Amino acid sequence: MLSKPQQHETYRVLGLAALHSDGSDHKVAWALDLLQQGVETPHLAILATLLSPVNEFEADDYFNRVLSELKVKKPSDDEALEGYAKVLAQDIVDGDLSPESGVRQIYLVNVKLNFPGFLSEYTALEDEWYCECINGWSAHKRRDEIIKVCKATLETLNYPDVFRP
Repeated sequence: MLSKPQQHETYRVLGLAALHSDGSDHKVAWALDLLQQGVETPHLAILATLLSPVNEFEADDYFNRVLSELKVKKPSDDEALEGYAKVLAQDIVDGDLSPESGVRQIYLVNVKLNFPGFLSEYTALEDEWYCECINGWSAHKRRDEIIKVCKATLETLNYPDVFRP
């Protein structure tokens, strides 16, 4: 059973894998992090030790095996991306990710999901020029607005149900 922080990172890697077709580096880094925390499965060490340049097909195969070993059900890409948006919003609210960097990443999720309504506020928030020149916000005001929207996002989005008992 993965701890809450390990689950958070698992949601992150699932989202990154859905966002980027070349997500093997993220999968390897996630596996290495879990291994260093004492998580062990038959294929985790193999995934964690794949060397760059990583063969995407090999990484994906081991990643799927590790998910199965950890009893993690792989979500659809859309579910994984929504979970990733929630991870990013949580990181911003917790102060682990700068609002400017986080809003840029959530905007990329927004684009990949074809601009769903529940992420619509991130389109304007990502545009620094729009916020400062059209809305008349200072950089500090923009940061505050990003954090406020992230808090609302945490209330509306759910993580995909991937952890089996």
